[in-house]
Amino acid sequence: MGRFAYVSTSGRQPEPEEKEIEITITTPAEVRRGETLNVEVTLLTLEGVFKDFPTRDIVGEVTIVVAGAEERTLLAVGLTNANYVFQGKNVLMTGGHAQFVPATEGTYTFAPGEITVTTSAYPLRSIPKQPHPADSKTTVV
Repeated sequence: MGRFAYVSTSGRQPEPEEKEIEITITTPAEVRRGETLNVEVTLLTLEGVFKDFPTRDIVGEVTIVVAGAEERTLLAVGLTNANYVFQGKNVLMTGGHAQFVPATEGTYTFAPGEITVTTSAYPLRSIPKQPHPADSKTTVV
């Protein structure tokens, strides 16, 4: 889990604004080469929302930058707010997932990249202010 700096724009706020977002990327400690490696993602905003949002009204995806034994990007889809979000409260988005089959043995690291979110009120796009450090790692044997 880490706090990461982003520059965000939205239909509501077209001027870029800097925001910190707390993101957790969870991967297994170890998998065998050729087996599926599952990646889970959660996201927590650190600023309250301007209005109430019903359950599952906020949906999003996060690009995951994979480095180490292989380099690639993954798209973690399925992020949503599982709970009603009241005006002024932070948003917890869970259920983000991605997977791939590693072909090379070694250490893999996983860092958050671009975030896209859609609500009933507006779309939002957040790009890393700078490349983010890894938030998780897996060893492929």
